[in-house]
Amino acid sequence: MALLEIENVHVAYGGIQALQGVSLHVNEGEIVTIIGANGAGKSSLLNAISAIVPLNKGEIVYRGQQLP
Repeated sequence: MALLEIENVHVAYGGIQALQGVSLHVNEGEIVTIIGANGAGKSSLLNAISAIVPLNKGEIVYRGQQLP
């Protein structure tokens, strides 16, 4: 089982689509780096994982528990 599972996540701010169809699996012990250009959605992804912003679609599961 993955430590963190991100499946088909979509996040939008008003009419601006920040994340569209993002999926990621992180296993225990793995080190993951999120890199990208300005405006690529790095902060939006971390805010979605932290439940700071709501998902428009998709799911995030941490240690087998679905996040809100």
